[in-house]
Amino acid sequence: MVHQVTCFSDAYCAWESWNLTRYQQRSDAVMALKNELEHYDASLAKVITFHLEQGEAWLSTCHLMPGPTGETNELYTAGRGVGLLIQDQTGLAGQQALIAQLTCALLAGNSVVVCSDDEPFSHWLNSAISAAALPMNLVQQLPADAAQGLLECDVRVVGYVGTETATIELNRALSQRNGAIVSFISETDCEALPTALDPSLALRFVTERTRTINITAVGGNATLLELGSDGH
Repeated sequence: MVHQVTCFSDAYCAWESWNLTRYQQRSDAVMALKNELEHYDASLAKVITFHLEQGEAWLSTCHLMPGPTGETNELYTAGRGVGLLIQDQTGLAGQQALIAQLTCALLAGNSVVVCSDDEPFSHWLNSAISAAALPMNLVQQLPADAAQGLLECDVRVVGYVGTETATIELNRALSQRNGAIVSFISETDCEALPTALDPSLALRFVTERTRTINITAVGGNATLLELGSDGH
């Protein structure tokens, strides 16, 4: 458990910096990871490419909202925090599902801890992460049995690839936790991969924020004020 707490602490520190990184820089880093994974399996690289294209539309820009009193309102996204990804399903389909979740988590601004016993894949992923020069502790890997200890930490998003039975149990455990609500994403159909191929998957790894700037006067339109008139 001590190791999991240390891992979470390192991941949290990595998240604080990564979440402040501009989207284009995050996208470039994920692209570098894609180029490295292409040497392992081209289909994994295609999954990353798909979500890079979708993420550009969803995450790359702020959206202006109406400002009825003269202010500027911007809607933008940020990472939720430390993400925990659990892979119970081995084989290519399970790897594709995990890579989809990993890609979206990183693009959205989260750090990630991957718990998996898929040793050949874990080896390749670790090599790709190192070669892509991702920030230290941004993506960490642990055995599958470490997931339980990490669930007791303040993870803010959990991704799961495996069976429906385990999904139900994990969802129930998350609902009983104290603290912030955790976003839970699961892939149980490792044939059709509906979650991995969801074009808006990245939105499940974000939190929405708004930024308001008063560009006329504090509290509203300056034309409504009569400061200094003879009647006051």
